[in-house]
Amino acid sequence: MKLQRITLCDFRAFPGPAPVAFELNGKSLLVYGENGSGKSSLFHAIRGVFSRPPIAELSGLKNSFSGESLGNVAVRLAFGDGSEDAWQMTLLHERAPAWGSGVRHPGPFLVAEHPVTRKTNPNAVLRDASVVSGCLDYRSLLATNYKHGDGEINLFDLAISGLIADFIDLATGKTLETLWHAVLASKPLRGTVRMNAACLKCCDEFNNAMKRALALLEVEINQLLPSLAADGVVLKRFAFPGVAYNFAKRLEDKGFDHQRISVEIEYRGRAVPRPQLYLNEARQSALGLAMFLGARLAFVPATSSALKVLALDDVLIGLDHSNRLPVLEVLKKRFADWQIVLLTHDKTWFDMARDSLPEDTWTCCEIYEGDPVAAAPIPIVRATQKRPAKALLKKAEDLLALGYVEAAANYTRHAFEHSVRAACELKTLPLSFRQDPKTHQAQDFLDALKKWPGSAAVPKNGWDACLTKLELFKNVVMNPYSHPSAPNIPKSEIVQAIAAVTEFLELVAKK
Repeated sequence: MKLQRITLCDFRAFPGPAPVAFELNGKSLLVYGENGSGKSSLFHAIRGVFSRPPIAELSGLKNSFSGESLGNVAVRLAFGDGSEDAWQMTLLHERAPAWGSGVRHPGPFLVAEHPVTRKTNPNAVLRDASVVSGCLDYRSLLATNYKHGDGEINLFDLAISGLIADFIDLATGKTLETLWHAVLASKPLRGTVRMNAACLKCCDEFNNAMKRALALLEVEINQLLPSLAADGVVLKRFAFPGVAYNFAKRLEDKGFDHQRISVEIEYRGRAVPRPQLYLNEARQSALGLAMFLGARLAFVPATSSALKVLALDDVLIGLDHSNRLPVLEVLKKRFADWQIVLLTHDKTWFDMARDSLPEDTWTCCEIYEGDPVAAAPIPIVRATQKRPAKALLKKAEDLLALGYVEAAANYTRHAFEHSVRAACELKTLPLSFRQDPKTHQAQDFLDALKKWPGSAAVPKNGWDACLTKLELFKNVVMNPYSHPSAPNIPKSEIVQAIAAVTEFLELVAKK
């Protein structure tokens, strides 16, 4: 079961009555959105759909400018089995949201199939998916380190509210979230022996389950940290003393002590008592990512048949580009069976990511802010090709067909420059040192590519012949047409230049 489409209507930045669709086609989705375009609205829609427990207040999610009635707010999903409009949230009035089919949010009472038609119950799909899926934005990362200021990090509230709340304890068959609610509900109203014993039993069950969960999470975090460019950072352990009933005499004083989970971190063999004050931003971000991603890996069985969705909204802004690429490798290798929605406002990073992510399992789109003078600006959602160079060549061909020769040549040049840079990175070819790497010219990359020895799939003579054509068109077509005073080069040469770059991309894709 995979998501095929997410449709938003009158939801946050997307005004009604016209719906806007994001096509996933069963793949993961990479999204670029400039600030204010509606990128985070998509994230909030996914988090709202797959939330557990359900969102209690939906009125604040309606678009403020559309003038539509509250009942038009909707987020619809289409699944791989042909189910349409699988989930819709509708505001009946300002404080009474209705979920699912207009009744309630998906819950454990729903069955997986309709008893008569035998069709998959979309709400049951959401019920199962909400248990395993995860949504992470940069604010959530702050909760693992920065927000604790100068004090000791305490992850207790984060753990029971989402980080590991869905861990199912095998001894009791219950989640940590359920066990914690049982602890709170067991607080004795009177100090009887029976009530005290019941309370202590709930505390023991919760404490034992929490310790088992943290032990599993420690293993996953330490496996992820080196892969997230955090070499030298080791999580020694989570320190959890165990919650304890305080046996207070007055009812208003009764409660539970030791609600604390601290982290013991080492960096290069040295203890780091306050990692948020000692580690740089990249390592702190890597630690936070390892916690959230590790929790998904530790507590979601690899054999689970549930739809597994992972939404990440600008969680990499604390990392430079060199430290972001390892995160993509983790997503490709450790989350290969998940459907991921990765959102960013960084266009350069977006282009780098779509060059790196596998074309057969990822799709891409861009979101741009709508007409700013419109009463209700409608964001522009544009699907884009997975490979930037291919997308640029397509634009060049379209412009050439319309007679815009200079513009077509310009886009061909951009595609050429992007392709040779990407090829050098893919083939791990060295370049001469420059103080500012941005000053490398296209010829520098071509010279490096000439040194590639070839392979069984790409003979050296064929590789060199293709590079010769590229070099010819770089000097004759793709360079002069980047200036407004370019000479009148025949349209046929633009066509040949596009063909040469296309041929080069095909060779680069071969091993």
